[in-house]
Amino acid sequence: MIQNLLATFAPMLLGTQIILTLVLVKGEICPGQRGRVHKLLPSLAVMWLAVASLKIQAFMVSAALMYFFSQVQTKKTREQGPIWVLYLANGLALAYVAIMIGEQSTIAAGANVFMQIFLLGGCFAQFLLLIARSRLQAFQRILPVTGVIAAMLTSVTVLLHVYDLPEAQLELLVAPLLTAFAVMITGVVVWCWHMFSGKPAHKVQLGVAALLLVAATVISQPIFA
Repeated sequence: MIQNLLATFAPMLLGTQIILTLVLVKGEICPGQRGRVHKLLPSLAVMWLAVASLKIQAFMVSAALMYFFSQVQTKKTREQGPIWVLYLANGLALAYVAIMIGEQSTIAAGANVFMQIFLLGGCFAQFLLLIARSRLQAFQRILPVTGVIAAMLTSVTVLLHVYDLPEAQLELLVAPLLTAFAVMITGVVVWCWHMFSGKPAHKVQLGVAALLLVAATVISQPIFA
């Protein structure tokens, strides 16, 4: 179970890093927001360290993030710091996830891992941006819509994978399949709830959504075994 959980971290963290990099490089953020985003980076580095228990190569991503964090300020700042190090961390993370995708047994399984970058990474990134009190409202709309599309495509990858399975094997997978779909749909609804209600998103909402989506991914992993 722990290994299945850690396996979801890599694509999730890759998606999160890409979004946070966009915020730091292209986002019109104030010095206080930049410092608060910088404060988030050690948490990503720690999660990559956990992933390193599966493959030591993940340690390189963690080291790059921590080096970048050591070179930037966490108070009000307009300085981007050595942004090339953050690009390096993203490149290493991309290489790690690309290897993960290549190791999958089927094309559908590889596509499923690829969609986790957008589904899990988008939700976790929005959660972290709320913690950083980001005022970039575009992300509050774009990321949930991206999540809905990613959830739909994730469902397609699962259905493509089970389509040609023997009937006896398919019967064993019906329960985890339906459970994973139910949990994923619930997670997406919770994620998008602020768009339905017209109220601002809050941390508890997105934290619960992220947990549900990770749980759905973990539940669905035996389907691709």
